[in-house]
Amino acid sequence: MIIRIFFLTMLLFIFQNCITVFDGGGQTLHLQEFVLAGRDTDKIVIIPIEGVISEKTNENFFGIKNDSIVSKIKEQLKKVEFDNTVKGVILKINSPGGTVTASDILFNEIKKFKKRTNLPVVSVFMDTSASGAYYIAMASDFICAHPTTVTGSIGVIMQGFNIKEGLEKIGVKDQSFTSGANKSIGSSTREMTAEQKKILQSVIDSLYNRFFHIVKEGRPSIQEDILKTLADGRIFTAEQALKNGLIDKVGYFDEFISDVMARKNYRKSPGNNNPRIVVYSTERKIIKNIYQVKEVITSNDNFINKFIGMDTSFKFMYLWNP
Repeated sequence: MIIRIFFLTMLLFIFQNCITVFDGGGQTLHLQEFVLAGRDTDKIVIIPIEGVISEKTNENFFGIKNDSIVSKIKEQLKKVEFDNTVKGVILKINSPGGTVTASDILFNEIKKFKKRTNLPVVSVFMDTSASGAYYIAMASDFICAHPTTVTGSIGVIMQGFNIKEGLEKIGVKDQSFTSGANKSIGSSTREMTAEQKKILQSVIDSLYNRFFHIVKEGRPSIQEDILKTLADGRIFTAEQALKNGLIDKVGYFDEFISDVMARKNYRKSPGNNNPRIVVYSTERKIIKNIYQVKEVITSNDNFINKFIGMDTSFKFMYLWNP
């Protein structure tokens, strides 16, 4: 810990004009509101959902902890809810997806938020909005995408490695003891039996069925037999997604403001035709446009695992990770 503090102090000294200083102990800084455009009393809030979606609290190199993406989004939704000048929300999504549970939690939080506030929520897809990110967007009223967006990847993946043979070549054997034949299911040091593969596939199928029905409910215009073809894990360009009914519009961010205002439940105040477009941030620097909005810090799993893609633990994911 002393070494970490030493290096952090040195970096702050050397790069004091280049980095953001976190408050001691990793405490969450209060959200500040930044106005990007508009001048009226009414507001439309942009909430970014970026990076791999996880419910895990993470810790950076210096031991400073950051809230999970789930916690950060919930905090922003809460701030919106208690501001009666907010008339709509844009979810600015740039994510390949993430864990099944985190994706489902955010979907549910947005659904509950809409029910409590009756505010319109529009999803805007940026570079990538796939799998769990698309799942989350099913809670919105309208989905827009940039012309170069990649989306889709409706499905479940459980990634993992089996290193049994590699370990045996260097004289290492698994000597784990279990209370049942399937207790070690998914172990990277044992070969799975046919029964274990069947068990895991049944879990994947169950999670996929939930994903499928969420999309079916969110995109009711798509016939079920057609949706089954679309929901086989394939990805789509924005134009392909629009053609197949997976999104509602292709365009650019400034155009999507009018799409929020066009929702039936957008309740503008008299004379408010130019709402303020705002974002929330804990950054101390001034944010002047939507492209300066700092991405939400997500899971900081072991750096080596992330760098070489060799995390051997099995996880159920709504994730596009080719």
